[in-house]
Amino acid sequence: MKSILSDNSLMDAIVNAALPDQDGNDRHLPEGFRLPELEDEKLAKFADGAIDGIFIYHTEHQSMSDEARKLMVNAMKAVGKGDREEAKKLFEELGTKARAVSIIDDLQQYIIDHKESVSAESVVKFALYTLYNTKDRESLKFALSMLELVKLDDDNLKDVLRVVGLSDEFTLFVIFIVQQWENANEEIFRLARKTKGWGRIHAIERLIPDTPEIRDWLLREGIDNNVLPAYSALNCWEGSEAENLLFASDLSAEDFSAISKLISALLDEGPCPGISEIEKGDEVIKAFLRKAKEMPSDCVDGAVIDRIKERYAGVDGEITSLVSQIIFK
Repeated sequence: MKSILSDNSLMDAIVNAALPDQDGNDRHLPEGFRLPELEDEKLAKFADGAIDGIFIYHTEHQSMSDEARKLMVNAMKAVGKGDREEAKKLFEELGTKARAVSIIDDLQQYIIDHKESVSAESVVKFALYTLYNTKDRESLKFALSMLELVKLDDDNLKDVLRVVGLSDEFTLFVIFIVQQWENANEEIFRLARKTKGWGRIHAIERLIPDTPEIRDWLLREGIDNNVLPAYSALNCWEGSEAENLLFASDLSAEDFSAISKLISALLDEGPCPGISEIEKGDEVIKAFLRKAKEMPSDCVDGAVIDRIKERYAGVDGEITSLVSQIIFK
């Protein structure tokens, strides 16, 4: 794969860093991997994928500006004419005016509406050139958004995309592509396990918990990311069917510990909704505290109990009483 890449492209950086798994059947990025730093000092401090993640979760989405739309239209016209260098320049400029994640729909709709002047062949050709050669993050995302519109049968290209998806900066855009593959959920589960930052958060949000393996992983590892567990807490709670486990009569200490981690993350509603989105969330907390009373002391995380105490102080007398019984048992 390395031989078809240009020196110092983003693809180069990811592929060169990727390491084989122990079984040799797949690859992963080493702990702490980061893409080459952005030139903008204000943006360079952000972790890979953070700017898009913050935009998605914390920014009110607005319509595309006239300036950005004009750049996008001219860039796509250049793609249709086969003027690769002009298209490259315009997409790089477009990326300084609008983040790719905010205008994916606009870009794809333009391509769909202008099939006569921008052929599928010209789109694929430019997208692949950009995928393999660009050093610009937003340009690579634009290319991935173009490939989302194409049915991909090339196994080598799919392998390339699997490697790109290992980078938290591009995981979401690769997920959009693999959602159309025959084994889409399996691919998304792979990305969820192999990413540790924003990529994992995006993958979990789109993962269908349709197997015991996935549900168990969501319960025990889903919220373990290097951003904030709260971002995935609700998805993991619902996807793992943790509530059913909590109300079961035979809850194991191991499952209780996993649920305890989820409860703690659900209570942190700073970045996104958590416990307040669960129907009868107070009853869930009470059930958790009753189970905590039954568990050996070394299975109960005092920090979680303290967080519950703080959250429900003066709000629910029964919860306050249960907390006291645990603290003084």
